[in-house]
Amino acid sequence: MEVDKLADQVSAIEKAVSNGTKVPEVQITTLIEMLMRQAIKLDSISTEGDASAQKNLQGKRVQKCVETLDALKLSNGKVKPVVVTTKWETFDPPPTTAHWEFFD
Repeated sequence: MEVDKLADQVSAIEKAVSNGTKVPEVQITTLIEMLMRQAIKLDSISTEGDASAQKNLQGKRVQKCVETLDALKLSNGKVKPVVVTTKWETFDPPPTTAHWEFFD
């Protein structure tokens, strides 16, 4: 269940970065550390049979999440923050000279 929660957080960060939102690097690093702790817990569990296969699947899942976060950390650094202002730019309207006046 813990890996599921962390994987959901990875998905949320992935979605935010793909939408152009800059995620604090500390948030990504913390999530990587939490995933690594889960990997250590998985390694310390002794299993046999189907439980061993399940443990291996969870281990691969944790590894994939960490790899995803590493890639996101790089692309997140390239995201330029979007600046939103409430001051609108105005443009001067084009001259109101009639088209046929150019053919005199």
